[in-house]
Amino acid sequence: MTESTSAALLVGEGYPFGLTTAPFADTPDDAFFFPSEQHLRALEFMGHSLWTRARIGVVIAEHGCGKSYLMRRFVRQLDERIVAAAVQRDQIGPREFLLEILRQFGMPLEDEDKTDRRRLLERFLNHQATIGRMCVLVVENPQSMHPSVLEELRCLAALEVEGQPILKVLLLGQPSLALVLASPRMSELFGSNVASFSLAPFTEDQTAAYVAHRLRAAGAADPDTLFPHTLMRQVHACTRGVAGRINQLCERTLACALDAGDRTIGARALDEAIEQLGWQDRRLPAAMLGDAAALEQQSAPSSAKVVISMQGMADREVALQATRILLGRGEEADVRIDSVFVSRYHALIVRDGGADLLLDLGSTNGVLVNSRRLARRRLQHRDLIQIGPARVTYINEQTHTPQADTGETLCLARPGMPPAAAGEDDPGTLVAFGHRDAPQR
Repeated sequence: MTESTSAALLVGEGYPFGLTTAPFADTPDDAFFFPSEQHLRALEFMGHSLWTRARIGVVIAEHGCGKSYLMRRFVRQLDERIVAAAVQRDQIGPREFLLEILRQFGMPLEDEDKTDRRRLLERFLNHQATIGRMCVLVVENPQSMHPSVLEELRCLAALEVEGQPILKVLLLGQPSLALVLASPRMSELFGSNVASFSLAPFTEDQTAAYVAHRLRAAGAADPDTLFPHTLMRQVHACTRGVAGRINQLCERTLACALDAGDRTIGARALDEAIEQLGWQDRRLPAAMLGDAAALEQQSAPSSAKVVISMQGMADREVALQATRILLGRGEEADVRIDSVFVSRYHALIVRDGGADLLLDLGSTNGVLVNSRRLARRRLQHRDLIQIGPARVTYINEQTHTPQADTGETLCLARPGMPPAAAGEDDPGTLVAFGHRDAPQR
């Protein structure tokens, strides 16, 4: 990859492949935010933590999973009743830490200012409390800060007015933060005043949806043609579903394809990008990716279609010509279902070795197939899919003879709770997955 190609991709000027900008660059643009179930739950946790007894909320995620974007989005969504400060500096001492907080709260202090920063901050917090405002401090990557800074955080979180806390603290850190907080010294400092949430990387299906979303946001008319779904298993394997790594690999793959003069992305460009990044040890062997005949069959147009019914009336038919069909509430969905009970990215129908595979993308209210809540299903003729208020009937005469799907995946609710039926607004239900045993013969 030449330096000029790399620069063109990063800057996004005259971007090739029919795109209007660089699809995998780090950008605060909301159009590129991919609202996976994990990220929406993390935002929900952050908002909920403001109104719980816990003084400190903690979000744990690997580097590159989108903590910075979560922080920016969370702060932007706060209303006028809440005053927020966000600190993103890693190597910082207690005095500089207090100075940064004051600056983020809007006080233009200089480094050499001799003001008692702790007292000034307490006065500010007390004043905000008296006029009915809540103050929130969001700190990114505190695991790399000096223990004295964490002790300062604990002291700030303990401040009260008439028995009510005047500062809520949110910590967004890497997995090592959990170890830091679990240490005897930190446990003694923070006690039971901490609520935590773990942000998991993308699944393979979410990785595919994420790549397609970023390409659409950058102007791609048909993401599947540009960056085929058949490459997503390798992309996920090499990146482990971490958004930052996905961006890095896909950006490099686009550059390799551009250097080679390719008009779309192929396995050759992806392999070259993997080698340039030194990720060969993560690459899946060809045997796990399927042979050429299977991939060709997977890319072939399907004769299947889906019939969407709303309120008992047939609404429309959609032919499954593309290798990937997105169902959801978002405007970018191929099959759009406008309902508050449908997630923006609810489910995918993917061409898989000559069959159509239905995948739940971690939606809040789930997907019912023939009255069973499933996360994965190889579709059969006349399968009835329930997504929110929509009844989607899968029509494919080629699968008229039912076959056992040994990879079918049940979607199980949290122990002690029934699965949320389609149409139920139950964002508190946590989803776990387990493969159904193959039928005994």
